[in-house]
Amino acid sequence: MKTQRESKPIDILLVEDNPGYVQWFKKNLSKAKVGRYDLRFTRKLNETIKYLEEKECDIVMLDTSLPDSQGFNTFNSVRMHAPKIPIIVMAGNNDEELAVRALQNGAQDCLIKGQIDGSVLRRSIMYAIERHHATQRQHRLAYFDALTNLPNRQLFYDRLNQAMSLADRYNEKVGLLFIDLDGFKHVNDTLGHDMGDRLLQAVAVRLQHCLRKSDTVARMGGDEFTCILPHLEKASDVNVVAGKIERALTAPFLLEGHEIHISGSIGASLFPDNTVDSQELVKKADTAMYHAKKEQKSNFHFFQEEKVKVKL
Repeated sequence: MKTQRESKPIDILLVEDNPGYVQWFKKNLSKAKVGRYDLRFTRKLNETIKYLEEKECDIVMLDTSLPDSQGFNTFNSVRMHAPKIPIIVMAGNNDEELAVRALQNGAQDCLIKGQIDGSVLRRSIMYAIERHHATQRQHRLAYFDALTNLPNRQLFYDRLNQAMSLADRYNEKVGLLFIDLDGFKHVNDTLGHDMGDRLLQAVAVRLQHCLRKSDTVARMGGDEFTCILPHLEKASDVNVVAGKIERALTAPFLLEGHEIHISGSIGASLFPDNTVDSQELVKKADTAMYHAKKEQKSNFHFFQEEKVKVKL
């Protein structure tokens, strides 16, 4: 069976404004024996950022001295726009300080232009990709739920705090939904924990389909999920999403020949209307969820100091 690397060429983005060095790089890359690859080029920082926003690549080979950007600022700008892509900095002979600083801030490697040949290039590219994949695996273990592949509690709070910080800067609102499944314990008790796990995985997929790309759904543990809804202009936007989720969860789940019926009790809170503290925002959404579940299944409440039901 072919590995992913054997079946797919390595997509390399070379950021370099010197045509002579581009030709030199192409020649040495052909000697490097890195396997199949596709080589793309940009010559300015703004072109590079646009490319990274629109397309994907496996590695960036970066000259930090560009017509519209110089030095560490070039590296930092590329890293901010491509945090998941390994970057190899190609520095000049007098740029050792830049090389060290780039490595300290996330560069996978730093090569000195006058010291690069085919073997050095191959080793740097292959090692950088492997190190990056290892880092991604460690990150996934630390920040993602092993069962559902959703962000876990730690990553959830990281994203919630970031969303609240941006909302404060741009005078926006952040909605938070706290979801507890109704009937999940019955599934576990009657069909077993393996079926319960499959149901949680199916719920995670449905929740993701209810949200925008900018939203986050996380598993807090057990059968509890949260959704971060950034960039909101008004509170009623939260109601719309809660309604989509309620309808998605009440539709039957067909798993291994079983038709499973559950629902979700949903509580909501809003930044900055309810609080400006992330943990308090979660607590208030949890409180609203508790009131929703207490009254009836498949219910939704928006947190208020005096509990008032908000209909979907």
